[in-house]
Amino acid sequence: MSWKRVPGGLAAVLVLALAGPAMADALSPVTIRYCHGYGCKMRSPVTFSRGDLLSLKRILDGGTANPVAERAAISRADQWYERKAGAATGTSSDGAKDTYELFTPLSEIDCVDETVNTTTLLQLLDSRGWLRHHKAGRPANRGFLIDGRYPHNTATIVEKASGRSWVVDSWVRANAQPPDIKPLDVWKREGGRRG
Repeated sequence: MSWKRVPGGLAAVLVLALAGPAMADALSPVTIRYCHGYGCKMRSPVTFSRGDLLSLKRILDGGTANPVAERAAISRADQWYERKAGAATGTSSDGAKDTYELFTPLSEIDCVDETVNTTTLLQLLDSRGWLRHHKAGRPANRGFLIDGRYPHNTATIVEKASGRSWVVDSWVRANAQPPDIKPLDVWKREGGRRG
């Protein structure tokens, strides 16, 4: 049977039947809170169905070869996540490097929102066992204005074999564009007045 001919919902049921209870738990629908509006002013619900989670798992399964491949898969997963959440929360038109304004629209996402959202995604992937070469890390920050750099936050991952931390910084690009994924120590040295 070709998977291309099996409807998405049926494919999820077949995968669950073949994989057993552990996979059923990993694909149980989940609702997360997606931050937007600057500084998590809004926390809108976004629900991932079994089909959505199966899509995310497939994306991550494409990165099993090595840490480099997994980081590329994490980038694709983050883009998928932002498309889904953007449609559910009205944040699809979020631009790159949005910063606070007096009347910041609730559809805008700053680096605090992006950090929380990406960390939520990474923790979801990690908790399901879909990250083989990395684990979700703690958020990181840089810049204090007095050092000539705009304060900025990002999500991180930690490579299991080396212990090296990497940033997954989706604030630098518009919604659903590839995030910056680079070593944390490199990221810490960067950043001007706009991050």
